[in-house]
Parts: sequence; C-alpha cells; structure tokens
Amino acid sequence: MQDYNTIMGVIQMRQNKCSISVIQDRYHIGSGTVQLILKRYNASGLALEQLKSMEPPEVEMLFYPPENLQRKDIPLPDFQHYFDRIHSKGSRVNVSYCWIEYKQDHPDGYEQSQFYELFNRFVEKNFGKRDVKMAVERIPGEKMYIDWMGDQPELLTDPETGEIQKVHLFVTTMGLSSYLYVEAFLDEKLQSFSTGTVHALQFYEGIPKDLVPDNLKAAVTKLFLNTKTSEERASTSKVNLMSYLHKNYIYNDKLSTDENLLLDKLFKLRLSHMS
Repeated sequence: MQDYNTIMGVIQMRQNKCSISVIQDRYHIGSGTVQLILKRYNASGLALEQLKSMEPPEVEMLFYPPENLQRKDIPLPDFQHYFDRIHSKGSRVNVSYCWIEYKQDHPDGYEQSQFYELFNRFVEKNFGKRDVKMAVERIPGEKMYIDWMGDQPELLTDPETGEIQKVHLFVTTMGLSSYLYVEAFLDEKLQSFSTGTVHALQFYEGIPKDLVPDNLKAAVTKLFLNTKTSEERASTSKVNLMSYLHKNYIYNDKLSTDENLLLDKLFKLRLSHMS
C-alpha cells in the first residue's frame, strides 16, 4: 500500500508526461506499483482536482480498499494480542518486533507494510484515531527553530588517514514554511552553534523576530548558568543568546564584513523586540 503523497505524486507526474522510470526513481517504487495506481485512478473516473479535494485517508482507501489489502488465503493476525503486548506495563515491544515474531510463526504471512497498515486500521477501528492533532497558528517569518539532529552520520573522510568521522548536523527551520537549513560541524560546542545560527540567517536572507533553540546545551546550559530560577531563565534567554552572539561575532575577523553587519543588525533588532 502506498500513502497519499505517493498516489497523488504518481498521477501528477504522469499527467506531466514523466516516464514510468522517472516516477519509479522519484518515489522508490516498482513499475507494477506505478501501473496499479494509474489503473485504479482511471477506473475511479475522478479528476485529479477531485482527489485533491478529498481527505488523504479517503484517497488511500479508494486506491487500496481493505478487501484488496487483506489476503483471503491468509487469516488476519491476532492484532488484539499484539496491541496488548505493546501496551502492557513495562513493555518494550513495538509493532516492528511483533511483525518479526509474526513472520517467524507464519513465513508466508503478511509482509511488513501490509502488517503495519492492517494493525493501524485495527487500532483506529477499536481504539479511535492514532493521534490527536491541534492546529498551531504561525506567523510568516516570526520564529526560526534551532536544534542539533540526534543522529550523527559518518559523512567526513580524513584525506590523510582515510578514517571516516561522524559529523554533527545543525538544523534550523522556519515555523510556517518548515524551510530547512542544515550544516555539518565537528562538534556541538557554542562556537559551532553560533556559527550555524549566523549562516542560517544568511541562507534565509532575513531575520525572524524570535530564535527558538531546543533544550540543547550550547544554547541553554552555558548561557543560563548563573540564573537561579526558571522565571529568570525564561526572562533572560533572549538577552543571553543575542548578547553572546554580539560579543563573540560582531566585528570578529573570523567572519566577513557582510556577516558582521548582519549580526550587528540582528542584535539591534532583537533588543528593539525585547524592549
């Protein structure tokens, strides 16, 4: 079963005269899957605009109805048993583990994607929606969120020794558009954090009203070390962050003239917002 984005993307790309092979590469699916989506699209008699007006689960159900997903020659797994195991006190079992266990007992049973989909439908039918969502009102350009990515991929090769090194990925995103900026560093120290912040602002070619770092040590622990209460930390967070950037980067010969001017403007703007 393919998700909503893949279904709509395949149809859109084919209508734009893209070849089957290009569509396969874009969505990492086989030619049979592409042909199946197009066949079911033609059989539906609906226009692409009509599909866009439908909710994603409705589109997925239209292209992959339960009766097609469920194999009549294989009984459904005991999803209640797996659900109880996952949610039992102290359990560390997840759906992936349940599927591995299931396949050991039923080698010819459902594959992983089918098992996951059937399990999710069982949960929705018996226990309601899988997640609860709340709309968050965001203002364009108001906030830039900052964090280090949890994983540290091995992307850097030492040209002399050939040793592969891990890198730390500095990530920012704009609140409304989710526009990303990513930069690799050798560590997560304060200087790397500050440099990444400067480069992100240059990349966006603008200055948001708020910089919102997650609970990362480079942005919180060292900057707020001398504050006593949570209220003090909250009230001084913007001042401390911007003061550090100003102190260590404004008119610093490590940065270009344009970078220094950008930070000078940033510091003055942030002080006006906080006043």
